[in-house]
Amino acid sequence: MSDPQGLPNRPNSSDIQVERRILESVDLFKNAMESKIDRLTQANRRLKQKIFDLYTIFELSRKLNSVLDLEILLSKTLSTLVDQLGIKSIAVLLRRDPKQEVLSFLKHKGIQPKSTTKMNEWEISLNGVLSRIVLSEREPLFLKEIQPHIKDDIPEMKILKALDCKLCVPLISRNELVGILILGPKKTNLRFVDSDLEFISVLADQLTVAVENAILYENQKNINAELKRTQKQLIQSEKLAALGQLSASLAHEINNPLGVIKNYLLILSESVDENGPNWRNLKMIREEVDRIARIVKSLLDFSRPEKNKMTLVNLSSTLKQTISLMDKEFLSKSIKIREELPENLSPVIGSEDQLKQVFLNLLVNSKHFMPQGGEIIISARNTEQSVEIEFSDTGCGIPEENIPRIFEPFFTTKQEGKGTGLGLWICYGIMQRHGGTIQAKRKKEGTTFLLTLPKGSE
Repeated sequence: MSDPQGLPNRPNSSDIQVERRILESVDLFKNAMESKIDRLTQANRRLKQKIFDLYTIFELSRKLNSVLDLEILLSKTLSTLVDQLGIKSIAVLLRRDPKQEVLSFLKHKGIQPKSTTKMNEWEISLNGVLSRIVLSEREPLFLKEIQPHIKDDIPEMKILKALDCKLCVPLISRNELVGILILGPKKTNLRFVDSDLEFISVLADQLTVAVENAILYENQKNINAELKRTQKQLIQSEKLAALGQLSASLAHEINNPLGVIKNYLLILSESVDENGPNWRNLKMIREEVDRIARIVKSLLDFSRPEKNKMTLVNLSSTLKQTISLMDKEFLSKSIKIREELPENLSPVIGSEDQLKQVFLNLLVNSKHFMPQGGEIIISARNTEQSVEIEFSDTGCGIPEENIPRIFEPFFTTKQEGKGTGLGLWICYGIMQRHGGTIQAKRKKEGTTFLLTLPKGSE
């Protein structure tokens, strides 16, 4: 309404109150809608993240199931977790050997080099506090949840701190701990939220299955390789045994006429003038007959070895004594021998003389392949049940195609007249009688002979 002069009427107080209430209602409605839109937006964002996480898990699971190489498997998984969660670092410890009650450090990503000083030696006992905690909780645990139960000076806690651990994720299969994932902080320093933990848990389950398949495949592959090696050694042993018997029979047959020849040569030498033209020819015949006699003796020694008394042999001492026999000769040939022998090398049960013969044969063999000089590295190490000794040289090496034949009798790559081809054959026989093995491997430069002998009890 307006007054007679055409001016609008002033609103009364009741109209103002109504208008204020309307505006307040509009504001409340607007705020409610904004809050609802915000909640819907966040829900939509979480849904999209969950879909993305599930898609990532699906794709990774599909890839993991087709990967049987443990190294590739862990590398892909760790990279996915680092990218997906935006974390600074991650590491994984696994139980690779079912006979051992430890989790060994295997793979990491994003850890600074200063923290990796002795990573390969890190182990977490399956009977330790950390393993028991994560196995009982069966879910990702923050470091602050673990700390009250483990003292700072315990090795497990030292490992967690060295890896800048924020979250421990157990890998569990059939109620047994297979491994532990150790996650570092996020690059943004934000905390891990529920969706992160859910993603990590699902991925950990997938990884556990894939890891078990990979380890099973790896173990089966090792078993098959060991079976092939054993079959190959058995075939080689049977072949050499047959050759040994044949050689022994031939040696006996050769010995008889050889003895007659030597006797007649002795008689003939008495009627030949030392200054005459035939003395040199006679001398050459005697030398060659002596060489035949040495070959025959080697054949008989292999097929019917002397029964040396088996005693506890100090390998370090035996190796050093053998090396000292060749020192002067090797020095004149510009050949250097480098020893890498541990102080705690375990003793073996055997014949010291026969083992010296093996070591000497290998040194002489290396010398022939280094006419211009070089280096021979003799190293040794203890394993769980045996002692391994390596002779590595920097010579021209044995051709790859000859490796399978080098332990056969009369096989040699040396110049004619430089060797009988029996040295390595005899070494093989001695190692076999000691319950050990000898193998040859061609290197990029030179050849390596690996000897394995069972440990003797102290």
